[in-house]
Amino acid sequence: MPQHDTPKYSPHLHCIYDEPTPTGHIGRGTHYSVVQALSWRSEKGELRQQASVQNVAIIWDEDHDERIIPCVEALLMAGLLHAVSMIGERKGGVTVVFNSMSAARLSDNQKRAYREEVTRVINEVVDAEHGDSWAITFGEMTDVPSLAKDGYEIFHQYLIQDDVHKVETYIRNINYLWDIDA
Repeated sequence: MPQHDTPKYSPHLHCIYDEPTPTGHIGRGTHYSVVQALSWRSEKGELRQQASVQNVAIIWDEDHDERIIPCVEALLMAGLLHAVSMIGERKGGVTVVFNSMSAARLSDNQKRAYREEVTRVINEVVDAEHGDSWAITFGEMTDVPSLAKDGYEIFHQYLIQDDVHKVETYIRNINYLWDIDA
């Protein structure tokens, strides 16, 4: 199979798949990239003796706003990326999606502390680099949008604004293709 060059978004994140422009018809120009990083933390956030490779999906909207990359780098450097499966920026907001293992193994208090720390780190980056702030929404890969009641807002709608069933299928396909929730 031929290898395609992927962009180098960061010296700390290895891009293994990249859609530089919208593909298909979901959301407002939704497309994605998958980056790999070394993780020295377990699903519970405990230090490991040996690093593991982690895949993280970056969900882009039509403007492919690369300002999300320094935020992902900052989460990696702060030791917070270990619990993330997906992250995306849309309309001045960031959505961070917990992986299933971290969501299952962290207590509510640990999740709250984690969310507060992620919010602090991302807002520091956005403020320092752009003099801006972004609203941050959190979700979990274990959330099942198809079970949500009509009108009930779920994180998937902040990540990609489209029919909830299309979004769920899109997210699950990315997971199955790239083991981002592993």
